[in-house]
Amino acid sequence: MDMIYNIDNEIKQEYLNSKPTATAESDSFILRTIDEYEQLVNKPVYNLTISEFDELFSKFGNTSKSSGDKNKSILVTYINFCISKNFVLHKENRARLIDITKHVSKQALLNKFTSREKLKEYQKILYNEQDQLLLELLFIGVRGKTIENETLEEIINLSIDDVDFDNNIIKLKQNNGDIRTIKVESSTVELIKNTYEQEIYIENNGEITNNPRISEPRKSIINHVENFVFRIPGKKKFEKFHSSLFNSRITRIKGWVENSYLTVTTIYESGMIQMVMDIYHKKGEVTKEDYINICDRFNYSYPFKLKEKFVQYEELLLK
Repeated sequence: MDMIYNIDNEIKQEYLNSKPTATAESDSFILRTIDEYEQLVNKPVYNLTISEFDELFSKFGNTSKSSGDKNKSILVTYINFCISKNFVLHKENRARLIDITKHVSKQALLNKFTSREKLKEYQKILYNEQDQLLLELLFIGVRGKTIENETLEEIINLSIDDVDFDNNIIKLKQNNGDIRTIKVESSTVELIKNTYEQEIYIENNGEITNNPRISEPRKSIINHVENFVFRIPGKKKFEKFHSSLFNSRITRIKGWVENSYLTVTTIYESGMIQMVMDIYHKKGEVTKEDYINICDRFNYSYPFKLKEKFVQYEELLLK
């Protein structure tokens, strides 16, 4: 690796060289933060006290429990590597005792959560129905598998023929042929209809750019492609959406609504957490069956992880 460390550079390089390239690249930045703290306290990380580990871990800027778990895993794995190379005389790995929940940024958690009310505010900011519906569908559990080339497949494959307007039910299709149905609000059905009927996409969220040669935002025709709800804007475009376009659209949306934490994942998870909160407010508790039902709605396989996510937010949001 190109990065040079001030403390235990050789063992750090040996550790990184034992990892696949992509893993080594991400781990190297964690090791840099470790190295900076080692210089500050003038001792290697494997000799830190529990309180010093807490101080070090707070410098990672963990924005969620999952990111904290990942950073702790790297730290623990590195110290285990040092132990295996006989660098650690006491043979203890005190990093295992770090309590992740103490080090997740509360403000970052709040910024990553989009409530139902905040979602409506964002939708009012957005000029185009396509963008409004993208946020809506993610929030109510429409997404698909999270593997390459199939992210957002349920949104991409959505056809106007999949909408039961009388009963407010939409049919969701995955690329492997799996089909499921969910019941939605009448307002969601209306937004799907409006998006399908949208003929012009106004670029830059309807705002005039800084380019003096362009007097008004560019307007792009949305051609019909079979009966898909989401089609790529462009006079010569006759294609349904794809995941990379959705991701670039989300990047623009986060700028328009001024929330850098807004992503496909944070919107989707916010919808689940909102449903948990709704049940808690209604019943005063959330049962195991409730978590299972919400996960079924969102096609999410880990009820226990959803419960963990809610516990993180419980103190912050249910005051």
